[in-house]
Amino acid sequence: MARMEKRARSSAWVAVLAALIAGGPAFAMSIRESRKQLARSAHGATLYEVRAIGPEGGGALTYRVQGKAARDRVDFVVSSDFSPGGGSQPQTVSPEACRQRLTALDAELARRRIGGVTTHPEGCGAKDRTGLVTAKP
Repeated sequence: MARMEKRARSSAWVAVLAALIAGGPAFAMSIRESRKQLARSAHGATLYEVRAIGPEGGGALTYRVQGKAARDRVDFVVSSDFSPGGGSQPQTVSPEACRQRLTALDAELARRRIGGVTTHPEGCGAKDRTGLVTAKP
């Protein structure tokens, strides 16, 4: 009986090790994300620019308003062209949706009293949507 238990434990470790080795490439295939602080209110709310880059190309541009608590945040995705595979990178956020999200971001910035920020909805029609939100240093 003890011999069977020892063999079962041994087999379990082999299975765990195999799963870890097989999962190694999956870690390399994950989405990389960078975050840059653009502005902060006197009350602790912060505006971040969040960029995500996919393993097969494409990425996303999001503006995040973060409160003091970790779950007190609102994300405004203004661009996303992650590749569905095959090399294509279709933009999934329409220019109209981008403009609406920037309008909603303006309202959230006012509500959280984050000043010194300017949104540029005219940039929503561009393929490269960088610079949609600028902040005074």
